Amino acid sequence: MTLRSQAVDPPGDEDGAMAYERDGFLVVRGLYAPDEMAEWKDRVKAILQEEGNLNNIPSGVRVWMADKLDPYFCERMRDERVARILTRVIGPNVEFLSVKAVYKNEHTSFGSPWHQDWFYWKGSHKLSVWIALDDATPENGCLRLIPGSHRRALDMKEVDDGVGFGRRVSDEDLKGLPVTTIPARRGDAIFFHDLMVHGSHPNTSRTDRWAFISTYRDASVRDESTVWKTPMPVSGRSVPIVEG
Repeated sequence: MTLRSQAVDPPGDEDGAMAYERDGFLVVRGLYAPDEMAEWKDRVKAILQEEGNLNNIPSGVRVWMADKLDPYFCERMRDERVARILTRVIGPNVEFLSVKAVYKNEHTSFGSPWHQDWFYWKGSHKLSVWIALDDATPENGCLRLIPGSHRRALDMKEVDDGVGFGRRVSDEDLKGLPVTTIPARRGDAIFFHDLMVHGSHPNTSRTDRWAFISTYRDASVRDESTVWKTPMPVSGRSVPIVEG
């Protein structure tokens, strides 16, 4: 497979709805303060330790639904800083659905394979926010994606190799497409469409790399997905759909 890889700094303006629509993602540098991210990391590690899940999940991914999330993080998932950008990209009616703590370390050092999140939940399209709790580099497993790939669903391959991400995009389907690598500083955020083909580099640094990935939807659009039972309002309201 031939993939052209180049590290770039995509548009980071908070009014980036056009860039998001064009590329399927938007990078916002310094959305959160580094010391705030250090506190988030300490808190999420403490929660995982209490659950018995710290460094004990093969995929390195722990998901919490909105109604099961710690109150501290519930408030931060609808913080004004992220809500302001979400309403510009999604629209005035936004709901928070779930969040993932994602870590890479000496036990989970593999690169996340190429995939489109939509195949894990389907229904209406969602938007996720990848938040760097640590500095992320190509050496410790930063995000990589295929710009413009959010315009169509690709064929998924079912894979079970013990590390999660069971629905994947094959290398052959991406042959010749450009790959964007996105290094991130602690506190940077990457907003991306759920059809965005993305993955991550492997962690070869032998140091930990933590991120948070929160997921949202347009609450005014009917959603056939059954994954989420109790979404949390962020902005506006959920518009009821009257069936004929």
